[in-house]
Amino acid sequence: MASSVFKVIWDEFAGEIDAIKQLVKTFELPGGNAKVRIAAANSATLLVAATFEEFVREMARAHARMVVTTTSSFDKLPKKLISTVWKRSMAGLARLRLDGEQFAREDLTIEARFSAAYSFVKGDRTQDIYRDLIHNENNMRPSELNSMFKVAGLSDMCANVCQEQALREFFGETEASKAHGKLLVALENFFERRNKIAHALNPGQSSAPSQIVTDLDMLLAFSSAMLKTLDNLNLQPATTSISEPATGPVSTT
Repeated sequence: MASSVFKVIWDEFAGEIDAIKQLVKTFELPGGNAKVRIAAANSATLLVAATFEEFVREMARAHARMVVTTTSSFDKLPKKLISTVWKRSMAGLARLRLDGEQFAREDLTIEARFSAAYSFVKGDRTQDIYRDLIHNENNMRPSELNSMFKVAGLSDMCANVCQEQALREFFGETEASKAHGKLLVALENFFERRNKIAHALNPGQSSAPSQIVTDLDMLLAFSSAMLKTLDNLNLQPATTSISEPATGPVSTT
């Protein structure tokens, strides 16, 4: 059986997590320069956070794309998805600086991005609008993470993944609600440590290698549960064309 798009993304993430774990082992042994160990541990934590955030974005984009391409008609798509495509695409364009040479460099990109968003909200589901649609403004804490998937109609990813037995067992719980509580705490704590490093609140301290390995194991378990959750949605290709026009004007307000 061919791998799902979600499995392909997860395989890449799992490989990166394993590579970081091997990196941690290089400064796990005692001895050596303390400042070097602290710098290495802090760099590893920032790398873990960035890798995890990109994984979530890619999974959420794949989910949104799947929803768009498997829904039978444009007018049955989640309304929040359609309006968010327009708002976020326009917001992204508004952030571009259009002066001098940069205007010339960005001209084609601006036209293409506007055209893609406009065509999409008019009913053309073949447009690639997913990078503007799915992005995070803040750390991938639980609320931000959940919002990545909610835009395409999947509510509370953090609660959904805790239905998976393997994740419940990772947290030593049999009840999904209790595992959910522990997951939220673990994610919040991880990003709190990440922020202390990023903002250099205490540059003389870092997470111990054992803590980083624990973070890696937690994020890998979480990602595996996310993979199963998304695959279990079993979204099937629509039988109709995905480029049919909308049945009427689509409001972008």
